[in-house]
Amino acid sequence: MYIKIFQTEEIYAALQNLDFSPRVDLVCDALPINEFSVDILTDDDIDAGNTAQLFDDNDAIWASYQIDYAERVDENTVHVRARSEVALLDGVELAEAMYSGAALSDVLDDTMVRQSGSGGIVATIDYTLDSALTNATVTGYCPAQTARERLQWVCFACGAYVKTAFVSKITILPLDATAALVPLDRTFWKPTVNHGDYVTAIKLTAYTFTQSADAAADNSSYTFPLPWVASTQVFTLNNQNVPAGIQDNVVEIDELYLINQSNVSSILALLAARYFERTEVMLDAIDNGEFVPGDRANVYADEATMYGGYIESASFRFGRQARASMKLAAAEAIDTAQLVITYTYNSATVYTETYTFPVGYSYQIETRYLDITSNGHRYIYRPGVASVSGTMASAGNSQTVSCSVALELYEGILDIIAVDSVTASGVDTAVIA
Repeated sequence: MYIKIFQTEEIYAALQNLDFSPRVDLVCDALPINEFSVDILTDDDIDAGNTAQLFDDNDAIWASYQIDYAERVDENTVHVRARSEVALLDGVELAEAMYSGAALSDVLDDTMVRQSGSGGIVATIDYTLDSALTNATVTGYCPAQTARERLQWVCFACGAYVKTAFVSKITILPLDATAALVPLDRTFWKPTVNHGDYVTAIKLTAYTFTQSADAAADNSSYTFPLPWVASTQVFTLNNQNVPAGIQDNVVEIDELYLINQSNVSSILALLAARYFERTEVMLDAIDNGEFVPGDRANVYADEATMYGGYIESASFRFGRQARASMKLAAAEAIDTAQLVITYTYNSATVYTETYTFPVGYSYQIETRYLDITSNGHRYIYRPGVASVSGTMASAGNSQTVSCSVALELYEGILDIIAVDSVTASGVDTAVIA
């Protein structure tokens, strides 16, 4: 890992005590502020207010945040904390606004602003809007609120979430149903499966705004900008999978005036996917940035049981490889099947291995050279193909790999039968077969 700081334009690879634990709110019911902290071994002066970017050794970006704290610990060490620009949105108060089919991109342009300089000049914050949300619109009312609150409201209404880790700038995107597989051999044992309380129903209040000649009289509970008045309708989605006798536990959202009859169904569906699935999986895995908060993932609870859900948070520890303690939310058990790979020589089975994968998972597995001793003979078997691939069927898959003998060791005599190449005195020679 290394850090680049725009102020010095230097790359700092001598790091200690790097702490990075990003998270997302999957339905944007809240808007977390992600950060990282680190001790940088340097005698350079580093100032707050500059941008610090965290990269891995493959030059992939993990975070691009603004430094809000930089203090010298000793003559060779500066302690730095950098936070997502979401934190800057807290410092901007936006006026109330009424939207009617406004393009999401236009609303975001007015929302993604920060105070700049001692004079309080408002400056824009760069962001990326996912192409899937290009045609999204915003309808309804926003009271005077901070830019951070406005961003949270708008994303909630549009079924989007805010990603600030593993991107170079704030990114607004919808949840992706495509799941990555966290491999069994990269998972530390043993993951924990927890079941939360049942959510029995979700209740949303939708608002319809119309113009009125006497808006002050029509708005008994809340005064909206003249001449607008609001009528309300309550929508309830019940959880059909709640056992009998469970006490009511209703998630209720009202006074969020961007909920309307056009988006209430999609919001209910998104909230149901989050709150009706009450299972959470906690696991540790080798994670070099392949599995990040906001992603959907399939994970192993044990060798034969798998869950699919969304990564809500990941706390990283750094060494030769990065290790993450992940929380998988809205998880559900998924159907699995077994792949059996049989290695044969002269039609006789010499080795079998078994994998458990989700049904419908497309796999590609490298075959292996086998080292097997039988009757005093030590054989190295060479697979006839480099890999096997396929799609997991519900009944399971079986594949056969024919092998040849590459090496045989018997009574101290090595018989070279077929190898890929031989290196003699540092010079590669031709294949022996």
